[in-house]
Amino acid sequence: MSSLESSTNSLDAQLAIIGPTQVGGLLSAALFGCLACQSYLYFTRFKSDSFALKATVSLLLLLIQLGHFVCVISTLWTMTVSTYGNPFQLDVLPLAADLAIMLSGFTVFIVQSFYAFRLWMLSRSIFLPILCEMISMVAQTCMLILSARAISMTNLTTFIHSQIVLIALAWIARAVCDLTTT
Repeated sequence: MSSLESSTNSLDAQLAIIGPTQVGGLLSAALFGCLACQSYLYFTRFKSDSFALKATVSLLLLLIQLGHFVCVISTLWTMTVSTYGNPFQLDVLPLAADLAIMLSGFTVFIVQSFYAFRLWMLSRSIFLPILCEMISMVAQTCMLILSARAISMTNLTTFIHSQIVLIALAWIARAVCDLTTT
């Protein structure tokens, strides 16, 4: 393969990430708006809920989801405005994208832990909730390792190919935990 073909393939791969990032940013904005509405309704209608449940909702809304939303918007800005005219800067994702990956992993971990707790409360069986929590811990560990490696990556395509097993393990573990709790 000539260097011109290699350069063209690399450029196509870099440009191919802009569209999904744009769609993901728009979906994230819409879902963050839904979360804000749901949280407002929750706090106004369920005043008698326990402090722990209210703290969990607050943690998810204020710290994690707001941080995730800011990271997604920052990534979107960097990929579509700051790097405009120089798509080769898209070889490496911005730091905000790496942080968004980590924050979304925390969100899923907290939600899956809540569902494991609810499963225990409803069934009074300890086996499935513990199994679900262990699977969720595996997925969260994979996400933290991926986030740490993503921060130090030098090429997005190479990173995806070298980390595909860890990515697949995290996704499969999340899916198995979700199926277990439903």
